[in-house]
Amino acid sequence: MITPKHKPAFSMITAIFVIIIMTSVAALIMNVTGKTLKSTTQQYQKEQAALLARSYTELAILYVMHYDRSNDCLETITDHFGDTNSGYDINITIKYISNHEILANCSSSSVMAAFNQTNIGFYSSLSIVIDTYIRYQDFDDPQHRNITFHRRTLQKL
Repeated sequence: MITPKHKPAFSMITAIFVIIIMTSVAALIMNVTGKTLKSTTQQYQKEQAALLARSYTELAILYVMHYDRSNDCLETITDHFGDTNSGYDINITIKYISNHEILANCSSSSVMAAFNQTNIGFYSSLSIVIDTYIRYQDFDDPQHRNITFHRRTLQKL
């Protein structure tokens, strides 16, 4: 039985117990919120890289279509999107597949060997392989490591 002189001590123990429970719940909520924020940030960065890769691949196709290959061929495109410290670095390499004589002025590293030497089918037209690399830093990584998103596209011109 609780006597009147033990009531203040019981109230103090109850208050301490409630404070401990509330602190634990607050810590759990903060932990879940932090993980959700990190996951959302990573998803945003990956989606942004995917959209940039798609856009820059289409830009590379336009550049190749309108590039004068009489002297040389367009082999690489580099660009930077966003802030100087936390943006996205874009590197595009272009390889050509064809038996066309117009590729004679291209460097040997940018022309893929044609296995079929006849002018029938795939090798009778000009095709390109576009490798698009998007590099960015993870916002939440304390070591500031780079993440690379890669997209490869085969386009017949």
